[in-house]
Amino acid sequence: MQTFRDYMDSALYDPERGYYSRRTPTEDFYTAPELHPAFAGVVAREIKRRLDALAEAGVPGPYSITEMGSGSGRLAEDVIKALRGLSPRWADTVRYVLVERSRTALLDSVLALSKSVNAVGYSRLEEVLPSAGVFLSNELVDAFPVHLLEKRGGSIYEVYVEESGRALLSDLSTDELKPYAAMIAPALSEGERHSVNLEALRWLRTVSDKLRAGFLMTIDYGRRMGGSLNPPRTFFKHTTDFRLTEGKGFKDITASVDFDPLIAEGQKLGFEVDSYETLGRFLVEGGIGDWLPQGDSVAAIRARGQVKTLFHPDGMGEIFKVLIQKRGLPR
Repeated sequence: MQTFRDYMDSALYDPERGYYSRRTPTEDFYTAPELHPAFAGVVAREIKRRLDALAEAGVPGPYSITEMGSGSGRLAEDVIKALRGLSPRWADTVRYVLVERSRTALLDSVLALSKSVNAVGYSRLEEVLPSAGVFLSNELVDAFPVHLLEKRGGSIYEVYVEESGRALLSDLSTDELKPYAAMIAPALSEGERHSVNLEALRWLRTVSDKLRAGFLMTIDYGRRMGGSLNPPRTFFKHTTDFRLTEGKGFKDITASVDFDPLIAEGQKLGFEVDSYETLGRFLVEGGIGDWLPQGDSVAAIRARGQVKTLFHPDGMGEIFKVLIQKRGLPR
């Protein structure tokens, strides 16, 4: 028997059977980089602006762009391509650091990126050397394994998973969960579940150790929840499902990101909130229209639809948020 957190970790990251070891891009869900390079174009423009701010503030370089959860390297390649057009200076001098748990994906992406930029890769964030610059993640925090709480008989228990896949309830596995159990108890009805992402706070503390001065950009789906219910779910063929352990084989499991703990823990670590907004607003204010394809061809019309999906409220624009925190800059 294992905690749901450990089950989810295996379901997503087991080297042979885990979901991410065999995921086919766009089959079950789209990520923003998979939709259109316009997303990377706006991110690159934002990175340039932040690197300019560090230089103007006199923060010693050299600077790095550290992408955590870099996956196939698609976003990294598109960001560097856009950055080279926006600022050859930064494209030539910045170091791009990829952090990816899959060693195969990491090796392939570092080799590909090294053709156009100074690139290095690490399989663990703990191995990254401290630097100034921009730390970036896109749909990383929602993929951290979560502890799962459930209310039964008026009390809060943790969900465990047997080898057969059957879920059962028992005592909390760690005292770290007690404040969350007390907080969510009034909001939960009998049988309802709530996810607790302790890994997100550990990740943020590690980022704090690695980012000497600069900006942390977290792009993910979720919101500031204020203690509201947050059950995990699965995505399959672009539909959601709350049957987490049933069926044969591992599948995608995810939970919306609660940005409140990231902000609160960040403040304890010396991070200030520079901005927090919807992805739609971030993209529109970042000039995504500059990448909007023109023309009446089938390809142009299709591409415009993909770009609009990125920022439209009925697409990714409202459900995704962008949190930018900063530290080490003069006031």
